[in-house]
Amino acid sequence: MVLAAFPLSAAAQAEDEAAFAKEILAAIQVRSILEDREYCGYIARGPDGRLTATKPRRGKYNSCDLGSPPPFQRIIASYHTHASYDAGSINEIPSLQDLMSDIAARTDGYISTPGGRFWFSDHRAREVRLLCGPGCLPQDPVFRPGKADKVRHHYTEADLERMMGE
Repeated sequence: MVLAAFPLSAAAQAEDEAAFAKEILAAIQVRSILEDREYCGYIARGPDGRLTATKPRRGKYNSCDLGSPPPFQRIIASYHTHASYDAGSINEIPSLQDLMSDIAARTDGYISTPGGRFWFSDHRAREVRLLCGPGCLPQDPVFRPGKADKVRHHYTEADLERMMGE
């Protein structure tokens, strides 16, 4: 007997993508923290429905160049880390630049923070949402709650713009 393959529902695809992105970020988080550098890449879904990811690219302290997307792949998201903990920086939430990059590329994004938070950048809704909180991913050993205690679970583009002005 041959079973027909049924495509995943939109909700199941979103869960599948988030779980895949979380695995990728968990695998590179410690290196990102130790080197105090962002790492980034793309997530694609092949014709067979399987998820794949590009090799993580090493960035700078507060940026990472994704490069050109691989040809012949349907890119569905970007992923990147936020380097190591810095008490003077607001790196426990995605930046306005993070969201705007995803909007410009017309893809979603997944971001990890030094405190171990896992975020989703929704380019269509123009907002970022916390998928799981501190310690959800490997955490920088020097991370200390502070400004991070006031992290909300959701920020719109306008929220991030206001934060840039403060």
